[in-house]
Amino acid sequence: MVDGAAACWLIASARQGMRIAVAIACVGFSAGGVTAAYTADVELGRYLSSECMTCHGAAKAGSTIPNIFGLSEMHFAEVIRAYRAKALPNPVMQSIASRLNDDDIAALAAFFATVKK
Repeated sequence: MVDGAAACWLIASARQGMRIAVAIACVGFSAGGVTAAYTADVELGRYLSSECMTCHGAAKAGSTIPNIFGLSEMHFAEVIRAYRAKALPNPVMQSIASRLNDDDIAALAAFFATVKK
């Protein structure tokens, strides 16, 4: 392969009978070494967000249900992983988070970082 050339792979996943592109990983080759970038699939996040919208979409100002729209990807992912690990106390969120893998969490984080309520 020639220096400076890039190879990209589309990683596909079957989720509930649908083929959904989960991520595009691009690996760039340069004289200085190899760099990699990972992009979460916002469309997968949109698809998975319907369960989140049930409560968070209907939450009013002053509600105990937090606004998750526009949160940074890192913060969103940290909180969901904490619920999944049962480090944060909320049985409903622990149950929901326990069904999510790291790619699902990254996709949801990417989606909610880009949308406003």
